[in-house]
Amino acid sequence: MLLEIFFLVVFVFPTAYAFWIGAPILLTPKESIRRAFRYCQIEKGKIFYDLGSGTGRSLIIASKEFGLNATGFELSPILFIISKINLFFSGAKAKVKIKNFYQVDLKEADIVFCFLTPEVMKKLMPKFEKELKTGAKIVSYAFKISQWESIKIINTDNPGKIFIYENIQKN
Repeated sequence: MLLEIFFLVVFVFPTAYAFWIGAPILLTPKESIRRAFRYCQIEKGKIFYDLGSGTGRSLIIASKEFGLNATGFELSPILFIISKINLFFSGAKAKVKIKNFYQVDLKEADIVFCFLTPEVMKKLMPKFEKELKTGAKIVSYAFKISQWESIKIINTDNPGKIFIYENIQKN
């Protein structure tokens, strides 16, 4: 009984909470990630953040294929562990942190990747405007930021589109 309670408290509740706050447990197709990165024409060594990084697939692609300094933020302990394992076996030099992305300081990011619900994107908009440097890119898979104009919409072979934004706010 104690083991079941431990499992619920440590793994199930945080994972359910992550889903509840708007980070669905869905995998972004790898080719969609690649297409977004190619469009953004990101230089090697730039800072990449994935908000709700799941299993780490965007971190692996960002690090290994595009030479980005990639960090993911994941609230679910289960997905965090899976991500750590995937990063280890892939040899990617990316990092993943178990942290609520609302509490992440975005000022260093050159590109931010999201697969989050429209409600969460709307809540993140003031954070993006306040913290992201001018010119930073926001890549949103499947959901757009309703009040922002995207600089590019990429149709995919999979359900969903990729919306790319650029922060034009003066900090």
